[in-house]
Amino acid sequence: MGVFGVKKKVIIIITAIFIIISFSLISFGLIYSLRMKALKHETNRWAVIKDVNDDKIAVETTNDAIWNQLVNLHSNGSQMFVGSIIDEYNSKWGFRFRPINLTIATITAEGLQATLLYIKENLDYWLGGWAYTTSLVVEINN
Repeated sequence: MGVFGVKKKVIIIITAIFIIISFSLISFGLIYSLRMKALKHETNRWAVIKDVNDDKIAVETTNDAIWNQLVNLHSNGSQMFVGSIIDEYNSKWGFRFRPINLTIATITAEGLQATLLYIKENLDYWLGGWAYTTSLVVEINN
């Protein structure tokens, strides 16, 4: 094989490596962007809850007692109902739990219980009303 054949192989290998690295960075960026869209929030103090389907959403509260409950739930790994009034919101889900009304409960009315996906798929029904998800607090951001 001549010099030109070796150069051609080197160029092909370098090009392939460049394409693989570029694809990896783009994929990482898209995954990160989708995660952030699902976890969109407005304040510096927010928690990530995961429902029974492993779907996640960011929740915020203006109430220090509720915040402390979120922190405790994260620490001890307990599941509770987390809910609030459902507001339309520019996130992956199309809604958020209204921060000022965020509540944590051990029991709720069965008709108020839903998964994140169910709320999203029936958003017109839930907007302006209360909804709770069985939630595990998987992340605290303060």
